[in-house]
Amino acid sequence: MQISGAPTPTLPRKRGREPLECAAMFLWADLVDLIRRPFTSLRVIDDRRRLRDGLLALALSVTLPAVTSELAALGPFRPPANPGSLPSLTAQGADIYARWVYQHRFLLPVYGVLISAILWVAAAGLIHLIARTLGGHGDYRGYLKLAGFAALVGLVSLPLSLLDAWLKLQGNAQAELAIGQLLGVLGLGVFLWQNALLVFAARTHYGVSTERAIVAVIGPLGAVAVLAVALVVLAVILAIIAQQAPGS
Repeated sequence: MQISGAPTPTLPRKRGREPLECAAMFLWADLVDLIRRPFTSLRVIDDRRRLRDGLLALALSVTLPAVTSELAALGPFRPPANPGSLPSLTAQGADIYARWVYQHRFLLPVYGVLISAILWVAAAGLIHLIARTLGGHGDYRGYLKLAGFAALVGLVSLPLSLLDAWLKLQGNAQAELAIGQLLGVLGLGVFLWQNALLVFAARTHYGVSTERAIVAVIGPLGAVAVLAVALVVLAVILAIIAQQAPGS
């Protein structure tokens, strides 16, 4: 089936069984089109892609950053910068947390993959329920597919993450700090852009207004943000308890 009207991104048609290399190549083309023509590409993806394509996109979006984190974990331990400028209790907590992170540096990316995948799937489910409650017409499988491609956009920061991992291996703290700050800004931009894609995907897939699509996305977004903050606080508390346990 071809789409008539305005020119559309050069996305291939629905595919049958194919090698993993071909699937990765098609996903790369999808990522480029999502950057160049994001909204038009989402329409075409909704029509031509299958659920397995979206799940593969989601898997790549959470595993490739974890691989760069594993590479960075090979670097040496570095204590928090300028601890003397912090209150004693804050400096102690920062040092304990840094040591705990270093001790579990190879496991944390694995946990990150699992948690990120669960959060994306759960967020898509919540958005689906809210969109259907607001009068939308669409299935969960189709929206999960679109959410996977929205997650794929996060890979635009992968080259910078690789550079950050290389600087960690080299022990270049000054350059690493600058790249880390740039990664933070880029990460925020990617986060906002992904949510804009989720809103447009909800509007397109469920046939609801932009206002209702925003409502459907903001609710799960807030829940995920609260859960993420709670997980970070829990990690800090567990790190402090582990360091203060007898024999530690």
